[in-house]
Amino acid sequence: MINIWGNEELAQRVDFEIKGKKIPHTQLISDIHGNGGLLLAISIASELLGQDPLKHPDFYLCFPVIKVDKTIATSKNLIEEFKVFFKKNKYGNIDDWLNSLESKNKQGLIGVEEVYQIHKNLNLKAFKGNYKICVIWGPEFFTLAAANKILKIIEEPPSNTYFIMISEKPDQVLPTIFSRAAPLSVKKISISKIETKLKENGVENSFEIANASSGSWRKALELYKNSKLRKKLELLWIIGLRNSFKSSGNKSVVIDLMKWAEEVSSLSRNEQMMFLKTGTEIVRSALVTNYKAPEASNYMSLNDFKINKLAPFINSANILDINNLLNESYFNLKGNANSKILFSNFILKIAKYLNKKEG
Repeated sequence: MINIWGNEELAQRVDFEIKGKKIPHTQLISDIHGNGGLLLAISIASELLGQDPLKHPDFYLCFPVIKVDKTIATSKNLIEEFKVFFKKNKYGNIDDWLNSLESKNKQGLIGVEEVYQIHKNLNLKAFKGNYKICVIWGPEFFTLAAANKILKIIEEPPSNTYFIMISEKPDQVLPTIFSRAAPLSVKKISISKIETKLKENGVENSFEIANASSGSWRKALELYKNSKLRKKLELLWIIGLRNSFKSSGNKSVVIDLMKWAEEVSSLSRNEQMMFLKTGTEIVRSALVTNYKAPEASNYMSLNDFKINKLAPFINSANILDINNLLNESYFNLKGNANSKILFSNFILKIAKYLNKKEG
């Protein structure tokens, strides 16, 4: 029986399809909020195969990988690492996975060699004579060549073969792949449900964490565990913001800003992307607080940072510039920009924008 906490209606629908043998041969699970998309896929595979799929010979798992020792890795090379990761992080996302590999500045991807392995495995006769299942975690990470190659087997799958894809960014999945999959959407979980679940686990500040989770159980868990990485990234933002305010009319502070840029550029590429996402949360919360809508701000600091102190400095005079800068920086990082140069320019622009006064 499928059991995915917080999305019980979706679980019942999938259960009904499995029992009625009406499950689509290709599905795409959208898990934008971090509420167990990968867990759902593994659960579906478990029901179809009748046992833990990670121990079944007719199960193939595909996920983003990095180069290992200058060779192209495939999921098969890292399956033991994945098992350890999944056991500890049932609600982990792909950033968590890549960080667990200590990927540094390497970009995760799913390449042609991976798809070749999928073709090879799924065209073999099933060991137990029933179903063959392929779970693809992160179809948005396919290279263009790999995406075109996977289309061939999705369009004409071998008999009794099922594809289950999970995407955290379904808008980035190649349209030709997206259109060939039956959609499943893992929705936000209500704040009250998250609060109740946290209370059941003995969490004292359950309301604050639930409110800051934005309906994401993954984020609630991250806040509950007082994530060291999240705390570190937020602290970098606090230091950068403070130095930016000091820089107005004080050229000596530029040295501190460059030291800050060097520290941020020493983070792994995935950590740098998470850093920019953290900044987006801070800026958004400060903006809505400034415009007298604190109830719309659910930011929870792990460093006792007071968002209301930043709020007056995020306004109509600079919000578009700051948002554009965050988005452009994120895009350039994905394009393998030199991070030291990028963050040096970034913090100088942040200092300039923060010192803009609302007319």
